[in-house]
Amino acid sequence: MLSAMGVAALLGTLGAGLGLSVGLVFNVRLAQHARHPVLASFVNFLVAFVLTSLLALLGLLGPAQLPGQAPLWIFGGGLVGALYVTLTLFTARALGVAASTAGVTLGQILGARLIDAFGLLGQPVRPVSSAALVGVGLLFLAVAVLARERAGRPS
Repeated sequence: MLSAMGVAALLGTLGAGLGLSVGLVFNVRLAQHARHPVLASFVNFLVAFVLTSLLALLGLLGPAQLPGQAPLWIFGGGLVGALYVTLTLFTARALGVAASTAGVTLGQILGARLIDAFGLLGQPVRPVSSAALVGVGLLFLAVAVLARERAGRPS
């Protein structure tokens, strides 16, 4: 049984996932208006930069400091985020929002399982269970079903 904190964390992740799906639709529409997915990605990150800058400058989420002593590799999250937004603009157009989001989720799960299994990027090693493999297989089937459903419809 999950604790209250566990339930709150699970609901937070579900909310984040819902936000990604809604954000993808915003970005797809923005790309249509901008007539270019990379320009839409740029606008997306410009808006995010302004918002996060205001939050940091106003100290609304507590005190912060620039990570000046951090190793350069940890800034790769920004690169991954930019690639995510840009790639999903292409995939959502071809596959639809549902199949694209399910595919992204499958990629996240596969990446997380590899990171856990091998302790990559400084994470602790966490062996992959057979239940986790079943979950990955079911998600793979969901992606295939959603993509196949979309294949029968016009873009």
